[in-house]
Amino acid sequence: MTTYIALLRGINVGGNKIIKMLDLKAMFQALGFANVRTYIQSGNVVFESDEGSVSLLSGVIERQIHEVFGFEVSVIIRTLAEMENVIANDPFQLSEPAEFKRWYVTFLPAEPSAEALDKLRTYENGPDKVHFVGREMYILYEVSVSQSSLFKVPFDKILGMPITARNWNTVNKLVAIGKME
Repeated sequence: MTTYIALLRGINVGGNKIIKMLDLKAMFQALGFANVRTYIQSGNVVFESDEGSVSLLSGVIERQIHEVFGFEVSVIIRTLAEMENVIANDPFQLSEPAEFKRWYVTFLPAEPSAEALDKLRTYENGPDKVHFVGREMYILYEVSVSQSSLFKVPFDKILGMPITARNWNTVNKLVAIGKME
């Protein structure tokens, strides 16, 4: 079995698309996934499956969320090995835990187009740093997400795909959960 990490976009934010983690865990178990674990309320699910197609898994989960909870949610999935690579490919190499709250990884379902990357190059070297590696966009905010001019940049529209972000602590915690038996 492969360990996967499902990242749900936009649930339990501002009172919208509310899903209790116990209900989400039960839904994943009803789909036949094994060793299902959730982490915090923002829609992080670690699970195991024999299914080898990430796109098939995403589609099944998205359809089931719509059926069970009544709304659409984009689901981006990474294997545990891919999430370990997200950490290994870290362009910022920060070591102070206090800095981790300013550090985010945005997950994309596919690599961005050259055209989208060209449009986003202007954000690479400002006070907030943006760096792409494959299907991940790493962002280091100078102060915080909410105080950043990047907060209003419609990255999903520019990239032409749904995206979801997690802070560095969450990324590391999801890998640690994925390694637990």
